[in-house]
Amino acid sequence: MTPKQKIFIASGAFAIFLLLFFAFLFFPLMRGIRFDSAKVLAARAQLAEVSLYEEQIRRFEEISQSKQGDLGKIHNLFLDTDTPIAFLEFLEDLARNAQVSLKITPVASQKKEGDAWDSIDFELAGRGFYPRVLSFVKQVENGPYLFEFKNVVLQRIATGEIDFSLLLKVYTR
Repeated sequence: MTPKQKIFIASGAFAIFLLLFFAFLFFPLMRGIRFDSAKVLAARAQLAEVSLYEEQIRRFEEISQSKQGDLGKIHNLFLDTDTPIAFLEFLEDLARNAQVSLKITPVASQKKEGDAWDSIDFELAGRGFYPRVLSFVKQVENGPYLFEFKNVVLQRIATGEIDFSLLLKVYTR
């Protein structure tokens, strides 16, 4: 064999070796690297999403802890149906301070489907001078309970006093 043929055969063998190397080792290796890098990118995106959720949960916990006192105040706005005595005493104290006579009567109420909360209706009937009645109504309105005035009736009588009737819808827990 001549040196030219040896070079030609060696070059051919090297070319076949390179072809086999790229076909069976290099390309599958690159495909695996691409596949694994796609997995890593997906895992990184998922990790970023999870860390975002963790941050949102942490902020929610901080906010809920800071608002815990406000939730207690909101809870106290509602009348306790088992013991409405505190509400009745509140009304009687306001009437006494405003120097207004007061009669409190629970009224049967109908719950509507659109009502968000349960409630109890009370009729407050009484008598007093106009400024004192007005003061009483303002104090009731600014009281620590969640309620709605359903009806207000004021009527002047011969003695210069005012007869009043208030129908309150007091929301309960």
